[in-house]
Amino acid sequence: MGRILTVAGKLADTPYRIRKIERSVYSAEELCYSLAQCADFMDAEIMDPALADWLSESCGLHELARLLRGQLRAHRTPKEFVGTILRECACLPPGENAKVLSRMEAGGGMESINKELARAQALAAKGHMRKAQNTYTELLDRLPDMERGTRAQIWKEKGLHYADSFLFERAADCFGRAWELSPMPEHAFWYVASLYMYMDGNEYRKFLEQNPQFYESAYQVEQRAAKAESRYKSGSESRQLRRLRQLKREKQDEAFSSRLGHTLKGMQEDYRARVTASV
Repeated sequence: MGRILTVAGKLADTPYRIRKIERSVYSAEELCYSLAQCADFMDAEIMDPALADWLSESCGLHELARLLRGQLRAHRTPKEFVGTILRECACLPPGENAKVLSRMEAGGGMESINKELARAQALAAKGHMRKAQNTYTELLDRLPDMERGTRAQIWKEKGLHYADSFLFERAADCFGRAWELSPMPEHAFWYVASLYMYMDGNEYRKFLEQNPQFYESAYQVEQRAAKAESRYKSGSESRQLRRLRQLKREKQDEAFSSRLGHTLKGMQEDYRARVTASV
C-alpha cells in the first residue's frame, strides 16, 4: 500500500473493517471516502460503537468519538451519524457531504446501482461512449468489493464498448478483470478474442502456453476467426479493399478518400451489429 496522507487524526496501526462493504480502512480519510463511494449501501450497521472506539484509540480523534458515542446513546439516525463523521473530518470537497447524505437517504443499494447500469447501457447504445465509460467507472468506485458478479458485468460492458471502438488492448484488460471476478466461459471467450485481435502470433501463442485454462476459449475464437476470414475473402469487403488499392495505385486521392470513408463506416457498422448479436 502507498503512503496514506492524513488530514484528520493519524494513521492507524490496526484497520477498522466496514462490514457492510467488506473493506478495511486505516485512516479517517479512507473511512470518509469509503462512506462517500458506497453511500447507497450505508444503513444502521454503520452505527458501530467499535467505530467510535477505533477513531479515538487508533486515530486520535477523541472529540469525534465523543460526539458519535452521544449519538449512539440518543439513537440518532445513520444519516446523522455519517454526517457527523464527514463534517468533523472535513476530508471531502465542498458540497460533497450533502450529496453523500442525499444518496444515503435515498438508499436503494443494488437497485440504485442497477438503474445507473441501465442508464450507462442506454448511453452506449446511443453512441455516447465516453459518458457510458465514465458512468461505468463511477459505478465500480461505488460498488462494494463483495459484489463480484455485478463488478464483473460492468467490466464486461466496458470491454465490449472498447472492442466496439477497435481498442482491443483496453478491451482485453476489461475482460480479464471480468474473468478474474467471475470466471465464466463468456468472459474467457471475450478475453481471449481481444488478445487474439491485438497480439502478434508469437505473443498470443506464448500467452496460451502459460495459461492453459484458456485453451477451450482459444479454440472457439480461432474457429470463429477462420469462418470470418472465409466469409471476408468471398464477400463485398474484400472487393471494396481491392478497389481501394487500385485507386491508391492510380493516385486518385479524392476518390480514394471518399471510398475509404464509406468503406470504413460500413465495416464499423457491420462489426458493431455482429458484436451486438453475439452478446
